Amino acid sequence: MANTVQIKRHNSNTTTTPPGSLANGELALNQAAKKLFVGRHNNSSVEVFHLPTLQDLTYGNGISGTVASGSNDNSSTIAVDVTDSNIFATSSAKGIASFSSDDFSVSSGAVTIKAQGIASSQIAGDAITSAKIADEAINSEHFTDGSIDTEHIADAQITLAKMASNSVNSSKIVDGSIATADIANDAITAAKIVDNIALAGNCSTTGNFEVGGNLTVSGTTTTVNSTTVTVDDPIFTLGGDSTPGSDDNKDRGIEFKYHTGSAAKVGFFGFDDSTGKFTFIADASNSSEVFSGSAGPVAFGAITGTTCTLTGALDGATIDGGTY
Repeated sequence: MANTVQIKRHNSNTTTTPPGSLANGELALNQAAKKLFVGRHNNSSVEVFHLPTLQDLTYGNGISGTVASGSNDNSSTIAVDVTDSNIFATSSAKGIASFSSDDFSVSSGAVTIKAQGIASSQIAGDAITSAKIADEAINSEHFTDGSIDTEHIADAQITLAKMASNSVNSSKIVDGSIATADIANDAITAAKIVDNIALAGNCSTTGNFEVGGNLTVSGTTTTVNSTTVTVDDPIFTLGGDSTPGSDDNKDRGIEFKYHTGSAAKVGFFGFDDSTGKFTFIADASNSSEVFSGSAGPVAFGAITGTTCTLTGALDGATIDGGTY
């Protein structure tokens, strides 16, 4: 007898209710609604995602659809009526725009502003704001010398973000114009004193220490005594900052220390270089970054793999897509 594989389907052929939940990548069919669903992971949870077809389009406002006849019901024709007034844009709805020939000319779908351009009389007062000016659209070439004075600059409008790099130097600062009261608390940091500042000898702090740029530690041993460590990087790279040129025969992974209640132990989980397999050892020995010991027990929920090798028998297994 031939084998039959059935995806999940509604237990009633007359009900159009979609599935309440699906596993990631799981398919489900609703016979009555003629709809196919899939479990789709959206980075935070698995949602029931409807795989739409042309039959699911809602027509109107100048767009019409014709469903082909036949038992398969699997094709549609979409048509746009360019004479239907409903497809044109209005002051309150988006749509196809039409242009007045007084200001524009249109040829083969391309819109061209006429030679006279846009006159100042066509621009409403205060209509041009900073939000309507493209980045870097106005530069020094567009300003008349002396046209911008202090009266045209609003209070607190010039910030560090609006100053070009190295634009303020000693020649632009009046002697004595920067007083202690003008310097915010903690505003002077090592990065603001000089580039590549070097401190001779040891350096320590009793308070918090924050690094705003990249941090490189070149010592032999790095010790972190924090009780809680948070790292934004989702990937840890072990074994060096570049791919090794030869096999150093060392394992890669995490060594951890714990106590069983009666004895101190060292555990390891990671890549075993000698076997080429991911390994967990509950009672491990470390010899020059090569771990040995018996593989420990593990507990998982669902397991997905391409191959499976068992030392014991697999009994009583049932594989069924089920219903919803």
